[in-house]
Amino acid sequence: MAEYSQINPGKYHLGYRFPTPVLIEKLPMNAEDEHRIDLKFKHSVVVGRTVYVGNVQVFAWRNGSIKVEADSMYKSIVNQFDVFASYNKIEAAVNDGEEITALAEFADKILQFKQNTLYIINVSQQVEILESTHKYKGVNNPAAVCKTDYGVAWANEHGCFLYDGKNVTDLLERQGVQKIKESDWESFCFNPMIGYFPRKRQLIVVDDVSTAGDGSVFIYDMVTGSWVKGANVFADAVKSNLTNDWSGDLIHSSINYIKKWSDTSVQATGFSLKTKDIDFGQPGVRKKIYKAYVSYKGDGTAVTLQYAINGDTDTVAPFYRTQADGSSDGSNSDTTPLLDVGTDDWVLGELKPVSSINNVYSFQLIFDGTAAADFEINDISIVYRLKNIK
Repeated sequence: MAEYSQINPGKYHLGYRFPTPVLIEKLPMNAEDEHRIDLKFKHSVVVGRTVYVGNVQVFAWRNGSIKVEADSMYKSIVNQFDVFASYNKIEAAVNDGEEITALAEFADKILQFKQNTLYIINVSQQVEILESTHKYKGVNNPAAVCKTDYGVAWANEHGCFLYDGKNVTDLLERQGVQKIKESDWESFCFNPMIGYFPRKRQLIVVDDVSTAGDGSVFIYDMVTGSWVKGANVFADAVKSNLTNDWSGDLIHSSINYIKKWSDTSVQATGFSLKTKDIDFGQPGVRKKIYKAYVSYKGDGTAVTLQYAINGDTDTVAPFYRTQADGSSDGSNSDTTPLLDVGTDDWVLGELKPVSSINNVYSFQLIFDGTAAADFEINDISIVYRLKNIK
């Protein structure tokens, strides 16, 4: 039976087990062996014709030592993807108390993730250069990182981020405004994983990679810059990371099956959509709201649609019911004013408030109830007038 036997000064040679001990001849060590190492690693990435590996266990041929270097990265000899040398060690930070949890590459840059910190390393030259350091941008597991055609995206308890080759952008913010409350994101995010759905240019962030979460997701649309939340989408007790197959479909595996992400519409019984508290760019000026228009198609008969003013979402008020052509009937108050208009054409639903909306500072539409599988909203318009400043 073949086995490996250790011989001083530490070099391994293939020997054989015999009934009686056999002396294996000691071989001379050449110059390459002086620096050659064997590695076990947790994370790897290929850039050009070189492999970079991180969080490694190093076996040195020179003296037979074995050492765990969780915060170190090594690169292979060019065009020799499985050959490593001790002089090709890369350390972005030494003894910082963190270990490498993921590696990703984009535009001649390596993104080295640790639990709390992201290091961006430029590998376009012969010598690697630490380009930038980002605190609180690390990840706990490699499933929290994915590659898109826009750059590298990842998620942690502090936010969801995108690196486009130049800048790191927090996708939870836009022009200084938070799209999702910090408390909502923190309560959602246990140990997240993330995937990219290229067909719709969407990021899917799952609350937990293990079994602690309830399978809720936040979906980010890279075209519109909007977020949508879904509950109990990934109900599998055990699930793999999200990845893309040969055709670009987003897939993951459960205990017995490989499942594909589908964006086919289904009826949503817990449908909830709230516009922001709109002040029309004039927060300190009083307004009069005449009506609102919602361009939609499909069955909206079970969708609750009301409005709130001045940021008070605890108090809502109804509109008059719409008619088949989308116009308001002006007489019947209804908390579900929309009809089933079919899916042939978009219908512009006219929403007139039952009570006059005058001398208000802001206005908000609140959708709730049950949305049918074919219900879609295209755009929302509000007719208003600024009041004179006294």
